[in-house]
Amino acid sequence: MGCAVSCVHQTTMLLFGKNSNSTNESRAKLERKLYIAKESPEPDFDLTDCELRQVPSGIYSICKVYRKEYLHLQGNNLQSLDDGGLLSDLYLIKVLNLSCNKFSKLPNDIKYLVNLTELHVHNNYLEFIPDNVEYMQNLRILDISKNRLKRLTPALGKLKRLRKLIITENEELKELCPELCLASNIISLELDAECFVFPPPHIIALGTEDIMKFLCKKIDVEYTPPLPMDSNLTALQVPSLTIDPFAKYSTVTWEEQEAAIIEQENKFHEAAKQQRERFLSKVLQEQQELDSEIAKVHETKEIERQKLIKSIQDDEKEIECLVKNYIQTEFLKPEILQQQLAYEQSEHDRLLEIARQNYDNIKKSDVLKAMEMLIEEDYTIQNSKKHYEDSQSNVKQSLLMQELHGVEKLQDLLKAKDQSRTALVEQLLEDQDVQKAAVASLIERVDAKSWSLNEEIALISSHLARLSTIEQEKKKLQINYNYNELMQQRVQMVTLLDNLLDQQTQRRKQLIGTLKEMENETDAKATDFWLKNYQKLMDSAPRTLLDVGKHLDPLFANYLLQEGVIYCLPFLVKFLFSDGSLLDITHENLKESGISLSADREGILRAIDEYVGSKNQIATKYESMKDVPDAPTPSAPLEPDVMEQNCSGVVTAGEGDSSTYESECVVCMDAKCEVVFVPCGHMCCCLLCSQKEIENCPLCRGDLEKVIRVRLA
Repeated sequence: MGCAVSCVHQTTMLLFGKNSNSTNESRAKLERKLYIAKESPEPDFDLTDCELRQVPSGIYSICKVYRKEYLHLQGNNLQSLDDGGLLSDLYLIKVLNLSCNKFSKLPNDIKYLVNLTELHVHNNYLEFIPDNVEYMQNLRILDISKNRLKRLTPALGKLKRLRKLIITENEELKELCPELCLASNIISLELDAECFVFPPPHIIALGTEDIMKFLCKKIDVEYTPPLPMDSNLTALQVPSLTIDPFAKYSTVTWEEQEAAIIEQENKFHEAAKQQRERFLSKVLQEQQELDSEIAKVHETKEIERQKLIKSIQDDEKEIECLVKNYIQTEFLKPEILQQQLAYEQSEHDRLLEIARQNYDNIKKSDVLKAMEMLIEEDYTIQNSKKHYEDSQSNVKQSLLMQELHGVEKLQDLLKAKDQSRTALVEQLLEDQDVQKAAVASLIERVDAKSWSLNEEIALISSHLARLSTIEQEKKKLQINYNYNELMQQRVQMVTLLDNLLDQQTQRRKQLIGTLKEMENETDAKATDFWLKNYQKLMDSAPRTLLDVGKHLDPLFANYLLQEGVIYCLPFLVKFLFSDGSLLDITHENLKESGISLSADREGILRAIDEYVGSKNQIATKYESMKDVPDAPTPSAPLEPDVMEQNCSGVVTAGEGDSSTYESECVVCMDAKCEVVFVPCGHMCCCLLCSQKEIENCPLCRGDLEKVIRVRLA
């Protein structure tokens, strides 16, 4: 007996939770009521006011074993009936009181309470009544007042023995379901008339009978008055009579039941088999479609890969040809060197002649105006920056102070600006060093030899970038290639680049020497000496060379390189920047410009023919693609007058054309490559990353001797 009491004590401890505020008195009350329920022969099972949070385990079994008919659970904190056992064990219960708890819904298994005559669930949080309530055919009293009902289930109309329905104090319940009139034995219907819109309040005020008549009229059924209270309603008037929903009544033999079950199982197996076959066929079809799509994607990727490999092979052949031509230019004949020296001497004499000319009609006002605009622009930027910093430091000042002092500050600012601009202009006119630097910069810009060296350096840089990009692409695609051959080509290109940079440095020294001769032969201290020289250079130099934003088309430079006449580029300046057609250039024109060797003239003319033919072929292909409806459009559209431009000049206005290989830096993966590492020749790093502490090439990990900064044509 002591063991049983201990088990009951442990069970009751779990009913209140770890954080329960229940006192020992509440636990003792529960234990006492459980003991009374088991020992008393009365049909009542009373668990009221025990502060329960869940129904004690085994309560429903106790009700079944001890034949209890009344179960009282009101006045607790219950939210569910799940923990007490199987609700089917309560089929003997006739009165169930769940009022004053925290139920938000009733379980669907409440349908097993087939002998229930009274159900009290008032003062809870119910929002609806389950449809399974229709199975409680013996229900006579249903109290669901003081809840949160929003609607009534039509299943209430199937409760033929229902006598009393209480639905008061449900504020969100505005309508009765018309099917309620089918429960024709209702003699008491309690509800709040002021809260309802259906039936109208004046109908509700007349009483239950009029409400039932109103609902019958709405669904077009005949009103049947309820039976009197003393009439015999079968089980309702016989307390000892109960319905056992689990009683078995055998109407067929065991063999017939077995045969029916087997037949039903066969039908289920056949249906499952058919469904499985349909599902497998559908999955197989989807798999075939998926395999077809995957095959198409692989085929497309393989075609793209073959195209890329072919493009890389073509670039390798072209670069190999260019390297050979560059190497051949290193072994020039003495006649070619004499020709270049004669051209440079003529350029030198032309610059000296410009310094000796008359300066009477110089356009001094235009030069001063241009310089004044530059100074004014620079001053405006500095002034804006200063004004922004001042405004930031004075943000906390009031708006009134800003308006009072704004006008005064503006006047002082304009006055200071005028004075500063005047002072700077006067200083510029008096500063001989600044004027001299401007003349030196203009001489280098109008020098054809310097321009041609810049273009050759840009072309070599472009080829180095292409070689580095090809090597990176082959590594990504895992294509076998001859590393030593690529390295040899890069080393040769770097050697050529280094020679061109040395020539550029020597040319700048020659121009500086020319400038010093000009200063010695003329009185440099004369008024406006350098301004007059600046104006003379602007008047006599080719206008197109003043536009530093124009560069030679890399395609034309490649053709000159392939023909081995790239060193003749300075002699072609006046033709390249002219508006005339390249096809009009003849042997006599080239000879007059200073090209004495016939082999060089023929090579130049062949390069022009190949360049024009290539441009015409690109334009024809573009026109044919526009006529085809489904043809892909080029990513960069051609200019409308491309045919005319093919024959009228070979300079471009941008930093480069769309065919230039601009690979991204392998260190920061963001900026474009701008430096060449020596001796490996890789062009794979931007200027900012190259200024960091780098001891090896980021691409091949080779040792570095120096870093050359270049620009792409």
